[in-house]
Amino acid sequence: MENQTTTEQNSSPVKKKGKGKKIAKSCFFILLFIILLPFLIIFYGTRAIIKSVKKRKWEKEGKRGKLLLLSSTITDVDIMEGYEFEEYLKTLFFYDGYAVTLTQKSKDYGADLILEKDGEKIVVQAKRYKKSSGIKCVQEAIGAKSHYGASEAMVVSSSYFTNEAETLAKENNVRLVDRDELIEIQERVKESLKITTKESELVDKRDLEIEQRFPFMI
Repeated sequence: MENQTTTEQNSSPVKKKGKGKKIAKSCFFILLFIILLPFLIIFYGTRAIIKSVKKRKWEKEGKRGKLLLLSSTITDVDIMEGYEFEEYLKTLFFYDGYAVTLTQKSKDYGADLILEKDGEKIVVQAKRYKKSSGIKCVQEAIGAKSHYGASEAMVVSSSYFTNEAETLAKENNVRLVDRDELIEIQERVKESLKITTKESELVDKRDLEIEQRFPFMI
């Protein structure tokens, strides 16, 4: 009995020491979070304001916004927000001969745009990515094709696709438009509309003002 009591007494300081370390560690992370919180609020708050300003400007531009979309290069596409890329594709496909509808932002069931031409309906999933697009976007396009009763499904990316995505797309007859093909469509539409270099440079410079002033936010 005495040995058992002695063991319990000896283990008690060890338990207290371990508990003290856990408390100290928790306090450290709490303190670190408190210190970083103002910087996080400023960073994400500023980013949200910039996105809001860009969106209001984009909507206000009207016809000049359409000209910007059509005169943008692939480099301009790389710094677009998601909604800008969708609007860009809407205009691009419209001038490529399709009737185009943007789906609602929430509950789009995997389709960002609906294209119609010659009685055919095509669902489009738009991915403005820097990295390669994976199988998820292909799966969403497959689901959207069924939901909207479309005859075809397409995924348009500003980048490229993984091997897995290409395999799944081939097995399910989903068309993948990667960066290279997107550039080809851009050039074809520009040629058909005869947009001049002077007009393109003017619109691009004015519209990219925010990105140039706040490049670290993009």
